[in-house]
Amino acid sequence: MPRGVKADVTEPMETTETYQPVNATTIIILHPGSTTLWLGRATDHAPQSMPHVIAWKRPASCTLQKKPDSFFARPGLHQKESETQRELALSIVEQGILTKKPKKHQQLQEQVVSFNAESEATELDDEVSHNQWTDISESPSFIIGEQAMYINDNDPYTLHWPMKGGSLNLHSGVGGSLTSVCADLEAIWAYGIKTYLDIPIPSLQFHRAVLVVPDTFNRQHVKEMLNILLCRLGFSSAIIQLESVSSSFGCGISCGCIVDVGHEKTHISCIEDGLTIPSSRLILHYGGNDITRCFFWLLRKMNFPYKECNPYNDKLDVYLLKELKETFCHLNQDIPAGQIHEFQVHRPGVRPLLYELKLGDEVMQAPMALFYPQLFGIVGEMLVTTPNLHYDDPEDLLDDKQLLESGSREPKAGKGDQTVAETDEISKPTGLLTMKKTADPINPEKGLGLDNAVIYSINCCGKK
Repeated sequence: MPRGVKADVTEPMETTETYQPVNATTIIILHPGSTTLWLGRATDHAPQSMPHVIAWKRPASCTLQKKPDSFFARPGLHQKESETQRELALSIVEQGILTKKPKKHQQLQEQVVSFNAESEATELDDEVSHNQWTDISESPSFIIGEQAMYINDNDPYTLHWPMKGGSLNLHSGVGGSLTSVCADLEAIWAYGIKTYLDIPIPSLQFHRAVLVVPDTFNRQHVKEMLNILLCRLGFSSAIIQLESVSSSFGCGISCGCIVDVGHEKTHISCIEDGLTIPSSRLILHYGGNDITRCFFWLLRKMNFPYKECNPYNDKLDVYLLKELKETFCHLNQDIPAGQIHEFQVHRPGVRPLLYELKLGDEVMQAPMALFYPQLFGIVGEMLVTTPNLHYDDPEDLLDDKQLLESGSREPKAGKGDQTVAETDEISKPTGLLTMKKTADPINPEKGLGLDNAVIYSINCCGKK
């Protein structure tokens, strides 16, 4: 009778998981802004930058009249009280500047006005204007970046800026829907990665992405941007990083008050142990573009020699004023006023013009408007707000509403136990409560100086 044979049983060998270090060259960082997109690899010493704009070609069957691109207009600037408010704030700023300057620099205003009134343009015969309209002879469906900024207004293209004021630029006009804005972001980011980083789009499946967003960014918009990175561009993985936290990490500090002066808004928030404090977040609705407007207003008071400058209707003049602001404006009181400078005006198809310009204290007065926002002349607008952090998404099973409802039904935990709703401070709807606290000591329409805003943000750190 055959006997059964016991099969040999081999015990499973214990396997230890091994983690391979992430190659930093495969990490791409994207930091989108209202006017500029910064991008680069994690190993780069400095990021690449490009204009965050795309121009789409209008179909021939389109009967809608093209609206002029307004880069300089703001509704609150042309009110009856705007000029009076500016003059009053200017007198306060002048007193603060003149008290810290020698007496010989206090009587330069008349000299500056007289010199600029006599300054005339000189045509440069030996030079060719470096500003030329973008060639559209091949009729591309869209144009991205700097080439889009120099499209002639008469050409059948419409400029789209997908972000505005630290959030997606959603509006009721053409290209203002969420789907259209996401299509703009996908095209711009793909172009930037391919052109500036020399990475083919199909190879993004071997790369990871870090998306840097403002602290007050809409979470639903962040979800759409992650969908662009993972599903449309094809990154293998992606994470979100806040601007304030990224700034603190870049400076090598774990706590501080972060001030981000953007194109249209200024965001302030405090960082502690690498985490942002929600109650300290503050939004000032003025930024670098408002400084440019203020600088232009001061230049006209000083007889700006380029009399034909019209930034409200000509985008090339907007680019010129922005360049002048970045070149001449400062807050260094040791730099003497009354210096003579030169600048060139480049127009497509004509010879460049050279102007001599004498600048006084207006190079300091314009950036000082951040501390005296009445100098911007903005009337009838909300200038100070706090973000509404309430997050309610029907597609998210763990949004604020669900967390609060589930937390109220759960039994009270001990001191050592914390629920998800207690640990996720960012997801709490503290924006509405903070707005009520902010409305008492701060006049939202009067504005708040940058120095006082920083103090207010720090004082709010202890509020729950």
